[in-house]
Amino acid sequence: MATRTPLSYRDKDDFGRPKPPSLQTDQWRSTLRFRRKRRPIFIVIAICAILYLFFHSKWWNDGLLLADGPVSDHATNPAAIPKDSKFGSAPPSHNAVKVDPSMKSADPNASKFIYNGPIRFLGLYETLAKVQSFNSKLRNRHVVFVAANMNTASILAGVACEMSVAKKNVVHLALVGRNELSIEFFRKANGMNSDGCGVIIHDARPDYASVSTDDRMGLSLKSSLKYIREYITPTVFVSDMDREDLWFQKSIVQKSKDLGITHIKLPHDVSTIPWFQKLDAVSLGAWDKPLIDIVIHADSHSGQLIRLLKSLKNADYFTASLPRLYIDLNPDTDSTIRDFINGFNWPSKDRIFIRHRITPRSTSLDEDQTEFVESFYPNGKESAVLFLSPNIELSPFYFQFLFYSILEYKHSNAQFALDSSLIYGISLDAPLSRVDGKPFDPSVIVPSPPSENEDRYLTPYLYAAPTTHATLFFGNHWRLLHLYIARRLDQAYTKGVDYTIPATLSKSFPQWNKHFLELLTAGGYLMLYPNFDPADSLAVYHTEAESKTDLDKLLDTAKEYKEKILKKCGGLKKDDGVEDSVDDLFCDGDEGIKEKQRLERLDAGKVERAAEKERTKEEEARKLKEEKEKVLQSEKLIREKERKRLDKIKSDQDQRKSNQEAAKVGKSNTAREEERHEAPNPKKGPAKAVDGRPRIIPHKIVSLDDLDNVPVEVNGEQINAKAN
Repeated sequence: MATRTPLSYRDKDDFGRPKPPSLQTDQWRSTLRFRRKRRPIFIVIAICAILYLFFHSKWWNDGLLLADGPVSDHATNPAAIPKDSKFGSAPPSHNAVKVDPSMKSADPNASKFIYNGPIRFLGLYETLAKVQSFNSKLRNRHVVFVAANMNTASILAGVACEMSVAKKNVVHLALVGRNELSIEFFRKANGMNSDGCGVIIHDARPDYASVSTDDRMGLSLKSSLKYIREYITPTVFVSDMDREDLWFQKSIVQKSKDLGITHIKLPHDVSTIPWFQKLDAVSLGAWDKPLIDIVIHADSHSGQLIRLLKSLKNADYFTASLPRLYIDLNPDTDSTIRDFINGFNWPSKDRIFIRHRITPRSTSLDEDQTEFVESFYPNGKESAVLFLSPNIELSPFYFQFLFYSILEYKHSNAQFALDSSLIYGISLDAPLSRVDGKPFDPSVIVPSPPSENEDRYLTPYLYAAPTTHATLFFGNHWRLLHLYIARRLDQAYTKGVDYTIPATLSKSFPQWNKHFLELLTAGGYLMLYPNFDPADSLAVYHTEAESKTDLDKLLDTAKEYKEKILKKCGGLKKDDGVEDSVDDLFCDGDEGIKEKQRLERLDAGKVERAAEKERTKEEEARKLKEEKEKVLQSEKLIREKERKRLDKIKSDQDQRKSNQEAAKVGKSNTAREEERHEAPNPKKGPAKAVDGRPRIIPHKIVSLDDLDNVPVEVNGEQINAKAN
C-alpha cells in the first residue's frame, strides 16, 4: 500500500480538508510570479514599437508632411483638417486643385492668390524617404537646387544634370512654386529622363499652391527646406534669385541662415560660370569663405595704372563678395592718376583704401626686404591677398579662376588626402624666367596628352618659386612669411648658418623673394600656376631639373634643406604643432648675444623684483594699518555697546525703585483714608482687613483700650500689647 504524504496545514482549508490543486499556494504563487515577470516585458515591447512607428514611419498620417506655423493656422493632424467648401478636397496624389468658379472675381485687377489655409505636402515624403534609406553612405554629398518659377526650374534642371553627370555629388531639385505641372511632365519637357541625368526631383509644392497667398507660399518654402534638411542633410542650397518672386527670395535666405546651410545665388546667366558644375558639395559649402584683398603699389609715372583699374572694374565677379582694394601711392605720383583715383568708385567708396607716402621710397620694392611684406597682414584664416603690378592688365575672368581654384584646391573633398597647407598661393601668369634667370617654358615640364584630341594646355601645374606681377597669397602662409623674415633678420638666430637653397638664384631675384624662397624650400610649399584653362587634374613638377617629380621627392628636398640650416644646433627639431610658428626652422640665438640678452633680462628682472618687493611691503603696511583700524573700531563698538547695556540696567533699577516707592506711598495713603472713614469700635474688636486679618496701622497713636486688640508695627515688626 502506498504511503501518503501528510499534507501541510497550508494545503488544507479551514475545515481540515485538502485544497484543490488549482488553489494550492505554491502553484498559485508560481502562476502570479510568471505573470508579474512577463507583464513589464510586454509593456516595454509595446512602447518601443509605438516609438519606432512614430519616428520612423509615416503610415499614421498617410505620408503627409505638415507645414510649420501657429496651431491656430495649421492643424497638427491631417484627419482634423476641414474641407474647404469653396476649394474642395485636394487629390491624394497631386497638388492641383479645381477652384470653385464662384471664387473667380469679375474684377480683372483682383488677386487670385487668396487661400491662406493649413499647409500639406502631398508628394514630398515619398522622395525624401527613398533618399533617407541610403543617406548615411552619402553624407556631405547632397546639393539641392530650389526653384519656384518654372523658367528658373528649367535652367536649374540643365545645370543640375551636368553636375550629376560629373558624379561628384548627389543632386536634387526641389519644386516649390505655384505651377501645377506634374513631375513626370517636367522631366520629359527638360530631357531629364536620360540615363546620364540622375537628379532627384522633390515635389515640395503645397496643396492649393495655385491660389495660395505669398505668406502661405513663403511658409511652405521654409517648411519644405526644414524637411529636406532633416531627411537628407544637404551641404548647400542653390537658387536663381533674379527670376524668383520676393516671397521666395526672403524665405530661402532666412531659412538657409536659420538651418546653417550655405545658400548659393547663381548669376542671371549661369553659363558664365561653367566651372560651377565641377565642384563637389564640400567645396560648394565653402562658397562664402574666400576673402580677397587687392594691393597695388603704384609707381611714380605708371600711367598704365588706369588701365589696370579699368580691367579690375570690368571683370566678372558673378555673385561673389567683391574684394577690397588698397592702392599705395608715392608722393610724386602723376596728378592724372590722382584725379582718376578720386573719381574711381569700384568696388565702392567704403572698400577703396588709399595709402599715400610722405617720403619717396629709397629703393625699389624688389630691393627692399620688408616694405613689400609689411604692406599686408591677414585678418583671418580665410583671408588672402592679391598683389598686382601696375603694369599689367587683367582678363575679365581672372576672379573666376581665383575663386574656382580656392574652392577646388583648398576646400574640395578630393584634396583631403593632401596637406591643406601644400599650396601657398595662386598665380595669374606664368613665370617669365626660372629662379636662375633662364627662360621659363611650361611646355617643357607639362607632359603630352595621352590622346591627340586632348590639349595639354588644360592642366595647371605646381611650381615652388613665386611671381610678383599678379599673384594671390593665402593668409596663413603670408603670416608665416612675416614671422620668418623677422627671425631671419635677427643675427641672434642666423649667425653661422648657411641658408643657400639648392637652386641657383639670379642676381635680379628680389631680396624679399629670396627669403620667401628659403621658407618655401624648407616647408615644401608650392604655388599653383594656370595653364590657360582650369581643369580637374593637378601635376607637380620640379622645373629646375626639367624633369617630373612627385610630392615625396619634394618633401625629401625640404627635409634636406632643413637639416642643412639646422646643422648648427644638431639637426631637425621636433615640430611644436603650432600652425603659425617658424621655431622649427631656426636654431637658438648666438651664444654671446644670448648671454647678453640673458643678462639684460636678468637685470630687468632684478629691477622688477625690487619694485615688486617694494610694492609688496607697501601693500603689507597698508593691510596692517587697515587691520589696526578695524580692531580699534571693533573695540570702540564693544565699549559703546557695554556702556549702553549698563545704562539700561541702571535705568531699569531706578525705574523699579521708583515704582516700589510709589506703591508704598499709595498703600499708606489708602490706609489713612480708610481709618479716617472707619473708626475702631471697642465692642466689635479690632479692625479687620479685607482678607480677615487684623489691620496694621503703622506708627499711629491709639488709645490704651485698643492696645490689647490692635497690633502695632514697630520697626517692621507687628507687636500686640497683650498676648493671647
